[in-house]
Amino acid sequence: MFKKLIIGVLAIGFVATSCSDDDDTPVLPVIPNAGTISGGPFSFDVDGEPDMVSGITLNSAGAIGSNSTWVITDDSDNILGRPGTLEMVEGVNFDDAGPGNCFIWYARFEDDSNITTAATVGEITGRFDLSNSIEVVRNQVTNAGKISGGPFSFDVDGTPDMVSGIMLDDTNAFGTNSTWVITDEMDNILGRPGTLEMVEGVDFNAAGPGTCFIWYARYEDDSNIATAATVGDITGTFDLSNSIEVVRNCNANAGMISGGTNNEFVFTVDGTPDMVSGITLSGDASGTNRTWVITDDQGEILGLPGTLEMVQGIDFDDTGVGVCLIWYLRFEDGLEGAEVGMNANDLKGCFSLSNSIKVTRNAP
Repeated sequence: MFKKLIIGVLAIGFVATSCSDDDDTPVLPVIPNAGTISGGPFSFDVDGEPDMVSGITLNSAGAIGSNSTWVITDDSDNILGRPGTLEMVEGVNFDDAGPGNCFIWYARFEDDSNITTAATVGEITGRFDLSNSIEVVRNQVTNAGKISGGPFSFDVDGTPDMVSGIMLDDTNAFGTNSTWVITDEMDNILGRPGTLEMVEGVDFNAAGPGTCFIWYARYEDDSNIATAATVGDITGTFDLSNSIEVVRNCNANAGMISGGTNNEFVFTVDGTPDMVSGITLSGDASGTNRTWVITDDQGEILGLPGTLEMVQGIDFDDTGVGVCLIWYLRFEDGLEGAEVGMNANDLKGCFSLSNSIKVTRNAP
């Protein structure tokens, strides 16, 4: 009887022990672990151009947590964004955030965490873990922004030509001082109009034929942009925007002249006056100013008779034996080199010389 009692007690104890093991074993909570991330650090200039991070890697071998996200904070731990994937992180344009420092983190968390709504890292509660962070530095630099308008093309014809409709996007423009800059195609600085209104008041016709460019500049006091002769000479802290091209076409056209026999007059120097006659001008001549030009056979300018009547009044017998050439010239203001004693081959500006008519003066 006693033996049976002992066996019964043991059996009850075994059952009791077994039940206690099943009911009292604690369920351990999940402790999140975000692992580690690597990449960067990154440094960008806030200049209006997109800046994205790349090459970030996640070592998640020991990462634990039912949920995951990436977190971007500023340098005060304010949460700026929660891109859900690494691809989304690498699609963030950090240039849009302006100057400053921010940090990229990876997070693992459980459902009891408020990480998806917390405003700062310090306000996150529940079970979560943040990885190490990667710094992204966004530097503020002098930036001129972007300009739009044109390109412009004008005919140099004596009529004022002004640009219009130029626009400045200064959303990301920074710099204590500003100016507009006009250069030629060799980057020589032709002018520095201080405002857009002044740019649009420039008469590009007066500059003669050629190509120039309009720029916007932002700069600090240490820059010599206000005195530099060329873009390459500018020093200090400055930035030039993109440029707008202004083409100034020379539209002068002297047409064609004809006269004599096969465009040649032949005289004998014998003391008898010899004048040309019957010269005609054809073609669509254009150009605000005009004159006739008499040169020797090397191009040296001997005379500049203003009209055809004056040309036909010249006594070529008086000039002695030799050869000279008659030309017609159309030109715009600013022509250089149209002087007696100069050479027609060295004329500069907006001009057009016609073909020539030869005048041969033979000895008797």
